[in-house]
Amino acid sequence: MHQTRDPVIATSHAVSSGHQLASEAAMDILESGGNAVDAGVAAGIVLGVVHCDLVNVAGVAPIILKMADSPRVVTIDGLGTWPSAATAEFFAREYDGEMPEGILRTVVPAAPASWITALKEFGTRSFSDVSAAAIDAARNGFPTFELLSEFLHNNEDKYRRYQANADIYLAAGRPPHVGESFVQHDLADSLQYMADQERAANGNRAAGLQAAYDAFYRGDIANTIARYHADNGGFLTREDMASYRVRFEQPVAASFGGYDFYCCGPWCQGISLAQTLAALEKSDFDKQAHNSTAYIHELTEIYKLIFADRERWVADPAFTDVPVEQMLSSEYLSMRLNLIDSDSAYPQMPPAGDPVAGTATTPD
Repeated sequence: MHQTRDPVIATSHAVSSGHQLASEAAMDILESGGNAVDAGVAAGIVLGVVHCDLVNVAGVAPIILKMADSPRVVTIDGLGTWPSAATAEFFAREYDGEMPEGILRTVVPAAPASWITALKEFGTRSFSDVSAAAIDAARNGFPTFELLSEFLHNNEDKYRRYQANADIYLAAGRPPHVGESFVQHDLADSLQYMADQERAANGNRAAGLQAAYDAFYRGDIANTIARYHADNGGFLTREDMASYRVRFEQPVAASFGGYDFYCCGPWCQGISLAQTLAALEKSDFDKQAHNSTAYIHELTEIYKLIFADRERWVADPAFTDVPVEQMLSSEYLSMRLNLIDSDSAYPQMPPAGDPVAGTATTPD
C-alpha cells in the first residue's frame, strides 16, 4: 500500500524523532510555551516507551545541545557507570572476557538523571509536564508498529528467559502483532510515581525536579531495582543508584562541507562520527559518481578504518587516555586514508592506527 503524508510548512519550530508519538509530545510542549530542551526531554521519554525494545526509560540518554543565547555547546554524558561490584577480573575469570547476556551487563540507569539535569539547567517545565505523554502511552497503550513487532518476534526466546520480561513483552503468551495495543502498566506507574513525588515536594521548580530525581535514584524505584538484582544474581545496589551523577563533557568538533559539526566525546561513539566526517573531508569520495562502485568502496573502507580506531582507542576518558586531538589531526587521517586500495577491500577489520606515535598502523 502506498502511503502519503500531508505536506507541512514549519514557520517557527519543528521536531524530528524516531516515532510519531514522540514528535507529537515535543510539539505539544513547544506549542504550550516550553523551550526546545523541554520538548527534547518529552520526546526522549516517549521514545523510551514506544521504542522500549531498542532504548529504555531506565537506559541511556546522551544529550548535546546549544542554547540560542550562548555560544557554548553542551553535552551531558547520560551513560550509566558499572555497578561498584562489577570488575573486569570477574568477567575475565567467569566468562573468559566475554560479556554475558542478561542481568550481569546492567549498568546504572542514566536516562532519568540526564533528562532531569537538562530540565534543571536549561529547561522551563516540570517533570510532570514533560512526562505526561509518555505516561499516557505506557498506561493506555499504543499500536504495535512493524519494527517493534519484528524485533520482539525475533528475540522471543530471550524475553522468555526472565518472567518479568515475558510479562511485559509477551503478555498474551506471544509477541504482539502489528496493530495490537502494547501496554506497560509498571512503567506508567514508575513515571507517575516520579511525577507525584515532584508535585508533593511543595517547593519551587528546582525542588520538584530534585524530588522526581530522588524518587528514581533514592526512592521506591531504586529499592525495587536493587532488590531485583539481589534476588537474581545482579550487581546493582541502592548505593550504586544513589551515588550516580551524570557528567558535563566537552564536545568533539569536526568540519565537513563548510559546516562545523559537534559530537559527543569518547565516553560514547561520538568521536567516531567526528573522525569519519574529518576523514571524508580529506578524501576524494565525492569525486566519484554517486552510489557508483568506486563511491561505495571508498566510503566503506573509510568506515572500516574509523571503526578499527574505535575498537583500539575509544573508551571512557575517566579511566584511560584517549588521544582525541591526534585522532582528528589532518596528518594522521591522511596516513590512514593512504591505506585504502581502490582495487581491493579489507576482508575483515583493518589494523588500527597509532595516532600517538603518528603512524598509519599500530605496531604488532
